[in-house]
Amino acid sequence: MTSLKTRLVWILLALTFVGWVASASLAFVFTSQVMLDQVDRQLEQYADLVKYITAVFARQVDEGEPLSEPWLRGKFETAHLQPIIIDAPRGEKLNPALNIWLNGNLIAVLADSPRFARPGVEGFAFGGPAGETGTAGSQGNWRVLTRFDPLTELWLQVGIEMGDARRAMLGMLGRALLPLLVVLPLTVALLYFGVSRGLKPLKVLAGQIAMRNPSLLDAVDPSGVPTEMQGVVSSLNNLLHRLALALEGEQRFTANAAHELLTPLAAIKTEVQLCQMQLADERSKGMLDRIVQRVDRASHTVAQLLTLARLDPDHPVPGQQVCLAALVSEALADTSHLAEERGITVAQEVDEKACIRGSEEALLILLCNVLVNAFRYATEGSVVRVCLRARQAVGLEITNVCQPLTSKEFGRICERFYRAPGAAGQGAGLGLSIVARIAEQHGARLGIGPDTSGCGFRVSLEFPVAGDSQAKTGE
Repeated sequence: MTSLKTRLVWILLALTFVGWVASASLAFVFTSQVMLDQVDRQLEQYADLVKYITAVFARQVDEGEPLSEPWLRGKFETAHLQPIIIDAPRGEKLNPALNIWLNGNLIAVLADSPRFARPGVEGFAFGGPAGETGTAGSQGNWRVLTRFDPLTELWLQVGIEMGDARRAMLGMLGRALLPLLVVLPLTVALLYFGVSRGLKPLKVLAGQIAMRNPSLLDAVDPSGVPTEMQGVVSSLNNLLHRLALALEGEQRFTANAAHELLTPLAAIKTEVQLCQMQLADERSKGMLDRIVQRVDRASHTVAQLLTLARLDPDHPVPGQQVCLAALVSEALADTSHLAEERGITVAQEVDEKACIRGSEEALLILLCNVLVNAFRYATEGSVVRVCLRARQAVGLEITNVCQPLTSKEFGRICERFYRAPGAAGQGAGLGLSIVARIAEQHGARLGIGPDTSGCGFRVSLEFPVAGDSQAKTGE
């Protein structure tokens, strides 16, 4: 998914590019108009000069005076048959074109000038040599000013070829846009820096939320949060408040329900045992034995629910030094009766130096649950192996011999209230889920699968080194 920073940078770059193109387009339009106005003013100056000169010649002709230009003598009378060629001025950057018409005949033309179409309307227009038409944007097009002098009855056409003017305009436009091209990379860098600085409070807020411990459901501090994000923070704080209330209510309900169930279950078991002592009928005793088993199973489930109620809020565990070897011995002592009942032998390989940081109470619950699970589901008369080693990290491995499980069953074995099909014993499907929860609290890596022979059951726990464990449990 594209980041907000990248999206903002691309949007601003696109807007900047569009603005730059719009500015360049407007500059081109206005520069073209300025160039055209300048050409038109120059054409008007040329037309005024030609009008003045023709008026002088007309007055000389009317008064019978000899023409001031000797090269005109003898040509003026035949100008209607062959136009007079006038020498063009030298040194002009934009050499004008000149056509002079009288009674529909072209009588004079400037040297190297094209011959325009016969005039009929005064004003500015775009055109080319006679028989050609063009537009303002065509190459080799001419800008022509047509005027009629009522005193001399002459039509004057003054034109300028737009190619040179257009090239001059483009050069001027390039010089005007060059600073924009130079500033464009600087604009990109400033945009990136500005967006990064603008999103820094949002990044800080995201980091603050990401680093929060799941157990911390208190409100997020809204100070320093941008105004646009105040609504998001407010909604998040409301959600956290409702979630805290829901978790607290769930924990309280589970604990209260479990406590309320323990007393009647104990009373039921006591009553059943009294009945067993008074009855001599074997059939009745068998029924009462099954009732006792079901009551024991219900009591075990309630005890596991109480354990989950204490673990679910995800409170940070104490970061005290715990001797795991001593806890393994204590857990074996607490569960040894299960091994004796089923004739199971325990093979121990315990490193006395194995110590970690964590909660002694929670770790004892973890060990007891793993051992109870190993003893209850092991084959009678088999061996349960307990291996505790302390090298770079502390590792615990408990294996038994039991009916093999499928990969699907291994994948669901840590789900709450899940029991493998056909499993015997009083388990409620909560033991390994409690183990997984405590392992997560201590930052340990839990592995569950078959043993090396492929038919047993193996639980492995790898605890982090002391520094990592302290960081996890002390936050």
